[in-house]
Amino acid sequence: QMAYAILLKFDRDKSRLDDLLDEVYANRYFNKDDRRLLKNLTSGVLRHLLYLDWMAARFYKGNYKKALPGNKIILRLAFYELLFIDHIPAYATLNEYVNLAKNKISPGFSRLVNGLLRNFLRQKTKPDPEREIGDLAQRISIAYSFPLWMVKRWIGYWGEEQTEQLCRSLNRLPQFDLVINEQKIKPSDLKQRLSEKNIAFRTSEHFKNMISTADIQAIREMGCFERGECRVQDESARIAVELLDVQKDDLVLDVCAAPGGKYTQILQAGGKAVAVDVDMNRLKKVKQNTRRQGVGRGLFVCADARHLPFRQSFSKILVDAPCSGLGVIRKHPDIKWRRQLADVLEFSQIQQSILNQSSALLRAKGRLVYSTCTIDFAENEYVADEFLRQNPSFSLVSHIPAPYSAFKQEKYLRTFPHLHKTDGSFCAVFQKKID
Repeated sequence: QMAYAILLKFDRDKSRLDDLLDEVYANRYFNKDDRRLLKNLTSGVLRHLLYLDWMAARFYKGNYKKALPGNKIILRLAFYELLFIDHIPAYATLNEYVNLAKNKISPGFSRLVNGLLRNFLRQKTKPDPEREIGDLAQRISIAYSFPLWMVKRWIGYWGEEQTEQLCRSLNRLPQFDLVINEQKIKPSDLKQRLSEKNIAFRTSEHFKNMISTADIQAIREMGCFERGECRVQDESARIAVELLDVQKDDLVLDVCAAPGGKYTQILQAGGKAVAVDVDMNRLKKVKQNTRRQGVGRGLFVCADARHLPFRQSFSKILVDAPCSGLGVIRKHPDIKWRRQLADVLEFSQIQQSILNQSSALLRAKGRLVYSTCTIDFAENEYVADEFLRQNPSFSLVSHIPAPYSAFKQEKYLRTFPHLHKTDGSFCAVFQKKID
């Protein structure tokens, strides 16, 4: 019932799924198993939305496209359990959603759900988009549940084979990367504790103080985050600060600091840093996180990065710009349905404005890093190329030290889930010439 309510609300206003779940958790107690199942049901339905609709439509009596949102959500949940959750018996799923349909919709729809699901379970050979959809873009869209406009756009960038691999990878259940705070605990000690509790993890190939795990909830229950022993940060997100090359005497400006992983990394590198964010509540969380990590005192300013209130110049500037987030769909599948092409183009304009505004505060010979967690050219290469065209006093830093040179594609750095086992990201490094 709660999964149904959350998905119905998402269908109406496209709120962030994490916000909808946090709202529920704040007002109602769930044990850890129910909490895990609720997350699984809601994120799983959004991860496989088009595929679930395609499957339901094959068995629906009538025009499925015209079905009411609540009716579709019940069928999506039922098909998700039957197709993707092995530990719940099929008879239990059938009984649960027949009753849910009766309580939320009507006895008539309940009978329809009963007949539809029984018909599906009787099929020895299940419908398969691979066999039944001839148009490649349409097949990728349905099989991996990505909006058709997105699939066509990516095929235009990278071709059919790479796009299918990308969609397949973005649609898998995510691993979560953790940075171990060596000021609080030795990496070997934390790894030993995880092994003792049978929590599976792997050590990063690029960062000695990072691990990756699928069971983020188990680590949360150990209290590791509360004690500041580690924080969630994807490997790809660390590259930008590494390339900023923070030194002890640097004064660093992080113009879009929330949620704070990169800002914490800057402070840990020893720089003096100012964190800016337009959202006061998110900025307060950045401050709380830095204190929890025990990384020293930072400075915090609530301001719009397009209208920075500084006269002070900085030796290093990080522009981790707001973006469409298309590179982090593995962790946030709701992004697929909250973004339109118009959003991508709007973000591109915002990013250009932030980059131009912040670059004016950089000292001669200073370094500026522009990064995003999206994979769209309009928010990445286009913005970086246009910045260089409009600002001849800046040059592109072409030398990228190992091991980050492995991520370089032509002029800039990129990561892709299917190529690097990370989130999708982009990074450009600029240096200001001597005036």
